[in-house]
Amino acid sequence: MAYLILNPKHADPSFRSICALAIMAKAPRPGKVKTRLSPPLTPHQAAAINTCFLRDTTMNIAGLTEEMACAGVISYTPIGDEHLFDGLLPAGYRLIPQRGDGFGERLLATAQDLFKCGFASVCLIDSDSPTVPRGAFAMAVDALRRPGDRIVLGPSHDGGYYLIGMKQAHAALFENITWS
Repeated sequence: MAYLILNPKHADPSFRSICALAIMAKAPRPGKVKTRLSPPLTPHQAAAINTCFLRDTTMNIAGLTEEMACAGVISYTPIGDEHLFDGLLPAGYRLIPQRGDGFGERLLATAQDLFKCGFASVCLIDSDSPTVPRGAFAMAVDALRRPGDRIVLGPSHDGGYYLIGMKQAHAALFENITWS
């Protein structure tokens, strides 16, 4: 199954009341994902874990898109590996390529690109939190539907974030941070 690749040069008016729930992901290619797990895992085992995390998270979000005004998106890298997501994601998912050098740049660029596509709000979600309850994503979408500029953070136990939500791309959110 091929997925629609979003183009920031072409805004879709049907997105204007929808929150993009965008998972930041590398294509599941052995030797290129979850490399910090190798060893003790083989590159194929690390890629398999990455695939499981993506399946769990995307299925969780797909259930939410049936209940709320939101859409599942994979912000992926590298360009050219789109086919590695075929059959991995639920129906209706969209892809958008990442751009930028560092992770902070890619996060900001993804938010900017999704806003250019016409989305009303954006949640950037890590690919390493398959156990985040659907209700946590629903709370973020609901908070971003309220009037006024808003930022939503989903903190993780390691001091980072599993989600950064916003109603406009704030560059300051992604500056002066050592991303891992």
